[in-house]
Amino acid sequence: MSEAWVRGRDTLGLATRVKALAVADPVLDLERRKPLLTSRDWSGYQMEELALTAIDTVTLKMDFEDGARHEDVVSAVARVAGLQIPDRDNDEHADVARWVLDSLLNVGTVDRDFSHVYGIASDGTYASHRFSFKLLREVAGHDGRPRLRASNEAIAVLVGAVDIDIASEQVAADAKLEALVRRGRLTDAHRAAEMALRRSVQYAEYIRTRLEGMRRDIRSVDWDRDVQRLQTEALEHIEDRISAESTIKDNLVRMMENSTEDATPAQAAELIAILEECLRRHAALQANLQEVGDRFRAEQERQTFVPPPSRSHVDLEHQLLEPALELPIRQAYPLLDGFVTAATPPRRPAIVYLPDLIAGLMTLPAEQDDDDSLIIDPEFASAEDVSAFRDEQYTAVGSLLEHADAEGVRLSELLHAARRHTAKAARDNLDHLLALHVLGLFGAPRPDPEHGTMLAALADDSELDDEVFAGDDLLVFRIPAAAAPSTENA
Repeated sequence: MSEAWVRGRDTLGLATRVKALAVADPVLDLERRKPLLTSRDWSGYQMEELALTAIDTVTLKMDFEDGARHEDVVSAVARVAGLQIPDRDNDEHADVARWVLDSLLNVGTVDRDFSHVYGIASDGTYASHRFSFKLLREVAGHDGRPRLRASNEAIAVLVGAVDIDIASEQVAADAKLEALVRRGRLTDAHRAAEMALRRSVQYAEYIRTRLEGMRRDIRSVDWDRDVQRLQTEALEHIEDRISAESTIKDNLVRMMENSTEDATPAQAAELIAILEECLRRHAALQANLQEVGDRFRAEQERQTFVPPPSRSHVDLEHQLLEPALELPIRQAYPLLDGFVTAATPPRRPAIVYLPDLIAGLMTLPAEQDDDDSLIIDPEFASAEDVSAFRDEQYTAVGSLLEHADAEGVRLSELLHAARRHTAKAARDNLDHLLALHVLGLFGAPRPDPEHGTMLAALADDSELDDEVFAGDDLLVFRIPAAAAPSTENA
C-alpha cells in the first residue's frame, strides 16, 4: 500500500478516476450485452460508437429550455448504424438505435439510475460510497411530450472527464482553440472547437440544474448566497467566453481572406460555424440568467400562497397489510381498491380520445334564449365638450407665430415670449398650446395661401434649454411656398 494511500493523500483524485470509469461503464457494457441477444444477430454493430452518437445528438440538440426528441436521436443513431452494416435493412438499424437509446436511459429499472460503489481512504479508515448517475433522462417538453436531456456525466463521457470545474475547463478549451488557430493547425483546432461547444452545452446544463431547485422550492435556496452569486459569476464567465470566441472568430475570418490554399478557407468556415453555435448558446444562456431575478420574485409570489403539504405517514405493514390479511377477500378488496385509488395521483392522458373529440365537434350549439328582458339598455346623457384652451389663447399663439420669417425664430424664444404675454387671461398654459402648434409644424408644414408662404419647423440638432419642455430647440421659419422643403427632409 502506497504512502499516499496510508496518509489519505490523493484520495479525491482516486475517487474521481473511479467515477470516470463508472460513467463510461454503461457505454462499454452495451458491447458486452450484445451477444446475449440470442434472437438477433447484431454482432457487426459497434455499440460504443452508437451510444456516443446518441449522447452527442442529445447534447447538441438540447438547449436551456427544451430537450431533444426521441425520433431525432433514433434517426441519427440509425444513420450511423447504416454506415456500419449497410447491407441490413432500415428497420433493423432503427431497432438497434432504439435498443441503444433505451439502454442509455436504463429502461426497466425503477429510478433509471446507474450506480457504482467506490471508497475513500482517510486517516487510516476506508469508507464506501455509492455513486448514482444518469446518462440520458426524460423530461416533459413544452407540448407535454417527453424530451431527452444529457446529464453532466454523459457530457463528461464525450469530453473525457468527470467531477471537474466546468467553467475552468471551458476557459482551457477556448485557450487551446485560440493557440491552435494562431499556429494555423486548423485540423487539430476542429476537434478543439467541438470540445469547446460541448463544454458550452455542459456549462448551460450545469447552470440550469442549479437554478431548477428554485422552481421546486424557493425556501431551499438563498438569494444572496446561492442565486445572485451564481448569476454574477455566470454572467462574468459568459462575457469572457463571448469575447474570447469572438476574437477567435475574427482571426479565422482574416485567415480565410488572406489564405491562398484551397483547404484553409473550408476548414476555417467549419470552425466559424462551430464558434457561431457557441456564441448563440452563450447568448441564450445570458438572456436566461438576466431574467433570474424576475423568476425568483415570481416564484416567491407563486409559492408563498401555496399551502404547505399535509403529510400523514402510514405504516403499510401494521395499518394496512396485517388487518387486510385477517379479512375475507370480499371485505378486503373494497378497502384495498379505495386505498390504491387515493394513493395513485391523477395522470393527464398523453393524447386526446378521438371519439370524444369528434362528438364534441359534431354537437350542435345550444339555442340561445330569446328572452332579453333582463338586458337593460344604458342611457347615455349628452356631455358638454369642454375645450382645453380658450379662443384668446389661439389668437395669442397666432400672433406669436407671425414673428417667424425666412431667417427663423427658435422655439425657446417663442416660449419665453408666450410666458411674458401681456394678456394675463391668455397667459395660462399658453406655452403648452404654442409647443403643440410648433410640434405640428415639424411634422406637417402649414401653408398660407393668402400670402403665398409656408410656415414650417425644422430640427438642426440644437438642444432645447427650457424649465418645462425638453428635446430639440426647433427652428420655426416662414418661406415662400415654392421653396418649402418636403416632409421627408423635415
